[in-house]
Amino acid sequence: MGNHTILLLQSGNQQSTRTYFDFNSESEAMDHIAGLYETRLAKENPNAGQVQYRAEDLFRFIDTYKEFVALVFDPSKAMYQPRDIVWIKASLIAHFSGQQAAPPQQQQEQHSRPRSRRRH
Repeated sequence: MGNHTILLLQSGNQQSTRTYFDFNSESEAMDHIAGLYETRLAKENPNAGQVQYRAEDLFRFIDTYKEFVALVFDPSKAMYQPRDIVWIKASLIAHFSGQQAAPPQQQQEQHSRPRSRRRH
């Protein structure tokens, strides 16, 4: 999961709700998606110290978006491949399943350093 990835999101019907995020890898994009949900949970539960959730909860959050797609660079074809919500959900499962073997400190560092640009 090391290819440049662009997430394209639209939260509502208006074009003004479109945004994108730019990442150096699919892994950074997956961390950012989880971070978006964790930010929403923190806003909805400001008194909760630590928030826990299941994959199904994250998927329901993703499903609230009108558009939620990724463009992943394929170096063998020198082009971006569109990836749909099914691919994103499967990638999230694979990404976080693989992280379970990493030391907790490394997991925490990975969540704190996604690089993205946001544009409306």
